[in-house]
Amino acid sequence: MQTNKNSYSNKPRNKNSKKRNFILIIIAGLLLGIGAYILFLLLSPKLSQKTAQSIESSQSQLVKASDKNILLIPSAGVETEISEGNINVLDKGLVWHRLPKEGNPEIGGNTILTGHSFVWGYTPKQIKEKSIFYNLRDVKKGDTVQVRWNGKVYNYKVTETKQVKPNEIEIEKPSNEPKLTIYTCTLAGSADGRVVVIARPSN
Repeated sequence: MQTNKNSYSNKPRNKNSKKRNFILIIIAGLLLGIGAYILFLLLSPKLSQKTAQSIESSQSQLVKASDKNILLIPSAGVETEISEGNINVLDKGLVWHRLPKEGNPEIGGNTILTGHSFVWGYTPKQIKEKSIFYNLRDVKKGDTVQVRWNGKVYNYKVTETKQVKPNEIEIEKPSNEPKLTIYTCTLAGSADGRVVVIARPSN
């Protein structure tokens, strides 16, 4: 009787092949899971955006209850404190009142407000808390903006939205007419440009 040597030699190969395939499947699964989580993190500010209805329904209560300066942009899901500090307040997820001498809602002029569009974090909460203007690009002409400033409420309507290059600093120029200039970096980064929203008093 003649023994088929190939039948014995194929068994270890088959075992190694199955083991290798199993490892590859595990690795592929892990990579897909990591990729899906990274995508979820990137989209988390959008997915967790407050609705315009929820902000509009709560804004009067918020504005009356708070002793801080507040910015409300329902169409972008923005409901946050305005800080007069330095640029470091951006890392706290606040809106920065940049160049206060150029204006504020009380005295008029150009009220310049800025915040981060996207700051990386390891959880959706970390990203959401710092990426305050992630949805600023969703704002459209005619949308409403409300500011509580020194205890008084100021209503605005968006008159212009645009994207400018980083060196186009004209958006921060003084203005004889009262207006809000709200801007943030594009999602591609500060070297790419700025998303700008201009709003003027509506009452």
